[in-house]
Amino acid sequence: MVTSLTRIFQRMPSTNPSSRFITLPNRPIVQANGETTQGPLELHYWEWKGHQPTILFCHAASFHGRCYDRIINEALHGYHVISLDFRGHGQSQKHPPPYRFRWFGEDVLHFVETLNLSKNNLIGIGHSSGGFALAYAAATASKRLFQSLLLLDPVIFPRTMYEDADSAMFDLSFILRRKNQWSSVDDMISRLEKRDTFSRWPKDTLRDYCTYAIDENYKLLCAPEGEASIYQSGIQPDSNIYPLIEKSKFIHDIPIHIVRASFGESANPFDWSVTTPDLVKSFKRGRDTQLKNSRHLFPMEEPDIAIDSVRDFIKENKQIFSHL
Repeated sequence: MVTSLTRIFQRMPSTNPSSRFITLPNRPIVQANGETTQGPLELHYWEWKGHQPTILFCHAASFHGRCYDRIINEALHGYHVISLDFRGHGQSQKHPPPYRFRWFGEDVLHFVETLNLSKNNLIGIGHSSGGFALAYAAATASKRLFQSLLLLDPVIFPRTMYEDADSAMFDLSFILRRKNQWSSVDDMISRLEKRDTFSRWPKDTLRDYCTYAIDENYKLLCAPEGEASIYQSGIQPDSNIYPLIEKSKFIHDIPIHIVRASFGESANPFDWSVTTPDLVKSFKRGRDTQLKNSRHLFPMEEPDIAIDSVRDFIKENKQIFSHL
């Protein structure tokens, strides 16, 4: 009887996530004078207690770990979920630009190793740059880091774009002009819901974003300058993940499901997929799904589609879940 009650208790989820911090040693940090030095990096993450496997959720650039609450609460209810705030985002440590794209992947690898998350049959779900970071971590790890990965329109471009980064870069001036100060969370919501990008978001998702995107003075936590530097770095040669995937000893053992957004003609760079169509060919156990009429930010704009994708992902990997 005691054993049965213990098992039931262990599988009960927490209704609200806990806020946690961890310090990673010897990480690259940009100083005020522009110099990059090695030092401690404090990362923040949200933790929903629940049963194994542990699921690590990684967000898109300029967002944070609470943008996906609806997906986590509906598709992953009852599981042990960790949603990370990348450096420069949410409550994690900030530093002056640049923010190198590969640092996010390295941070994920160090984060997983420091918390020893792989012991809990770790599953990774990442959107946009979060998908890149998970793939980077898996490709560079000295052992098999994940049991399975779900990459939601990951920022992994065709190889040729990394070789000609200057011609591939789009105008980032609109990001630098972005408003980053409000009078309240409600003020932020009322302004953003009128803008094209955010007008398509459900109200609860927009509120989740706004609530955790600003500090106690209602200033944007991910500064426009930092966001712009992330996009600039994402297309540079040192963000080319293909050689790392090819050399990896372990990523090809991992089932990887890529869910891509649609391609379009819109002038808004967030309206089309940022994932090369043939990415699936880079993974021996890869699977590819392209959505119809869905934009890059579909997890926020159409959370029900993302929820279905996550639920299908769990079913695909039922052999990992069944013995727990």
